[in-house]
Amino acid sequence: MNNDPLFQERLKKLNKLKELGVNPYPERFERSHFSAEALELGEKGVRDLEEVTKSNKGDITLAGRMLNMREFGKLNFVHLQDDKGRIQLCFMDGQLDDNDVEVFKLLGTGDIIGVSGELFQTKHGETTLMVNKLTMLSKALRGLPEKWHGVKDQETQYRQRYLQTIMDPEAKKRFEFRFELTKKIRDFYYDNGFIEIESPVLENISSGAAAKPFQTHHNAFDIDVYLRIAAGELWHKTAVVGGFEKVFEVSKCFRNEGIDPSHLQEFTMIEHYAAFWNYEDNMDFMERMFEYILKETIGTTKVTVNDPEGNPAEVDFKTPWPRIDYAEQIKKDSGIDIHKYDNAKDLLKAIEEKGIKIEKASDMGYGNLVDHLYKKVTRPKLIQPAFVMKHPIDTKPLARKNDEDPKVCDSFQLLVNGWEIINAYGEIVDPLDQRERFEAQAAAKASGDEEAMSMNEEYLLAMEHGMPPMSGMGMGVDRLVSLLTQQDNLKDVVLFPLMKPQHGQANVDKVDTEEKGSSKPKKKSSATGDGLTVDIGISYDEALALAKEHIKNPNVMNHSLEAEAVMRGLAKHFGADEEAWGILGLLHDIDWDPETVKPEEHGMKSREILSAAGVTDEAITIIESHIYGFGGGVFQDRERSGLVQHALACGETITGLIHAGALVRPDKSVASMEVKSIKKKFKDKSFAAGVDRDVLREAEKIGLEMNDLFQIALDAIKPIADQVGL
Repeated sequence: MNNDPLFQERLKKLNKLKELGVNPYPERFERSHFSAEALELGEKGVRDLEEVTKSNKGDITLAGRMLNMREFGKLNFVHLQDDKGRIQLCFMDGQLDDNDVEVFKLLGTGDIIGVSGELFQTKHGETTLMVNKLTMLSKALRGLPEKWHGVKDQETQYRQRYLQTIMDPEAKKRFEFRFELTKKIRDFYYDNGFIEIESPVLENISSGAAAKPFQTHHNAFDIDVYLRIAAGELWHKTAVVGGFEKVFEVSKCFRNEGIDPSHLQEFTMIEHYAAFWNYEDNMDFMERMFEYILKETIGTTKVTVNDPEGNPAEVDFKTPWPRIDYAEQIKKDSGIDIHKYDNAKDLLKAIEEKGIKIEKASDMGYGNLVDHLYKKVTRPKLIQPAFVMKHPIDTKPLARKNDEDPKVCDSFQLLVNGWEIINAYGEIVDPLDQRERFEAQAAAKASGDEEAMSMNEEYLLAMEHGMPPMSGMGMGVDRLVSLLTQQDNLKDVVLFPLMKPQHGQANVDKVDTEEKGSSKPKKKSSATGDGLTVDIGISYDEALALAKEHIKNPNVMNHSLEAEAVMRGLAKHFGADEEAWGILGLLHDIDWDPETVKPEEHGMKSREILSAAGVTDEAITIIESHIYGFGGGVFQDRERSGLVQHALACGETITGLIHAGALVRPDKSVASMEVKSIKKKFKDKSFAAGVDRDVLREAEKIGLEMNDLFQIALDAIKPIADQVGL
């Protein structure tokens, strides 16, 4: 229970209300008016205060939250806030019955009440309700912050948005504007013959954009699936194949990438597709849409925004908008003619010669590199609305080739204030062309381009049944609302943005590690089903003794100790059971000796050894999973799934790269080793060639960037360096 004195004081008042026979949390309340309606009535005329106090009609009933209380002798004034605004209430001696007087004494700021009374105007001309009946609707156990409008802590506003929207009417209006804007967009689609469809959030294949997806596990199917990175693009075009000629969707999308003021990992998009349109038809349509929605919501096409420097700037959405050639603009802004290069290596050299720096450029394929060059040199300069057209073919895997210039696409983006608001193009309807694009993307993905698309045979199958000409569009709702409401951070227009848990808390039930009077780990259940808690069946001391008994090769023993350390580090990162995960790392190679055991035999005796020692089937299966796909044995055709299996596989594998990297250093130690050294050796496939890079990349399946894996592993191994000879 909260021991804060103010909380306890409110709790006492709650109990006193109950003693009075008052239900502090009734099931419903019937109001006659909202505050705004009552204020309008007050402007039309009210009786004098003296008449009201003599015979209060009680003809107005309101409900809402109390914001402040002011006492003036026999008069008490409060402001009542509801969904439509605020109105002043007056509580006056003699107007309430005795029970309501006692209830009034127990009120506090933030309480939700119902009141009846008659309107009058104060001597200052403020329309006010003289209350003659009071109903408690919800007793607040915490008060509202004072002067919330003066609080500048953005994180607090994001975490407790309800407080911001209670105390700051402008913040509430911003979200109401967002919802009204979305409604008007829907209205425009309906008026133009579109229908709204729904597409899957979980997908077998991540596609529809160049982005890194979130991955999760589907327990019923026992497969890994992806959260969609786009608003159903391939599904929409499949629907068009099925005869739905104009479709749109407003949907949540998810991209497992970095967060900054103009990017969120969970965001809202609108996509549409129209059969028999080309990309120019689509541009015309978008111009008409924007003029409509702006005039309907704000009454003008002129909007004040904060430019990239933070200064107010007027943006005019009046059409037509300029149409800019993508490659020509990049050449103008950087001096680089991207059409002169057909591979990432040569283009990167040209970029570096110009002194332009792009993070992780060496890991990108050609199309992704071009896109990042554009974002670096051109996009920030585009303040007024403009269509940027005809992107290189390699940057748009799903866009139609231009008939006159096959090096570019029939594509366009709407840029405003340096932000991409719309991404659109004429769609590929040739299944052979689409297959070639998918194959090129798959090759880029295999070469390390995390944002490249995967092959999608089901979509190709639909295309092969005949797809009509069409053009489609994707628009970021969060960005558009941020732009129109002068917000610099997308979180300011998302009602409940995802935030990192406070104080290191994870959304996992914590259970004591050991049973009372026993050294064995207590059996636990996982809140996620991904092994955050694992019943091992034996204690750590028993596991260590078992490892020493069966692992005779000193190199394998050192590797096992390193794997234990890394698994403990990963467990700490994910909020899992560190000792249980450590034991999994320690025992994972219980039957392995490269000098006496053939690769295809690895794991064959693990279950027998571990089961005899009391290790649970759950833990044994996790240990076996690190061999899946390896060695040509019985585990060759099995696939890992779930957090702990992928963690063990990449966790024990990274030790090989770090150990080998340390031994080639002058001091043959990990003491001075840094992540950049591991990253360099990771890219050099000839170094420690036996370390499977694809297994290491499984870290990405559990939400870890490669650099995060390297850092966690390095930090875990350094403390045991002397023990393992490093």
